Amino acid sequence: MSWTSSTVSGDVVAVPQQLRSQFNNPDEVRVQPLPCNLPGLTSMAVHFGAGARTVPHVHHGGQHLVYVDGVGVVGDENGVHVVRAGDVISSPAGSWHWHGAVPGMPASHVTFEQPGDFDRDVDRRDWDDSYPPDLGAHSPDYRT
Repeated sequence: MSWTSSTVSGDVVAVPQQLRSQFNNPDEVRVQPLPCNLPGLTSMAVHFGAGARTVPHVHHGGQHLVYVDGVGVVGDENGVHVVRAGDVISSPAGSWHWHGAVPGMPASHVTFEQPGDFDRDVDRRDWDDSYPPDLGAHSPDYRT
């Protein structure tokens, strides 16, 4: 078996201007490009400050998230789910969802997706109403 290596991960940076509209509070989000040798996919770490999250969207090719730190939240067709480090979320192609951190704690995840495959032209549904200030407060990892 042979291993191939790629470049080391990039610097953690502020959300680029062209991506700022994808977040409710882009000043509380940092992104970090990661090496990915999987054909047709890119990868990055996304670091959400407490309460930061994406707006509702779909990925026509699907999206795979691995939460690596903190307490996060994922909203999808089946409701709002509190997640934590080690949880893996695999959103099928074309599925409506959003994700980020709970209001009281930051979270980070690694994403695998097709480059540029982010469609915000979707209904917001209950995105504004399904995020109470105490969401995730009963998680054992939650800190106030």
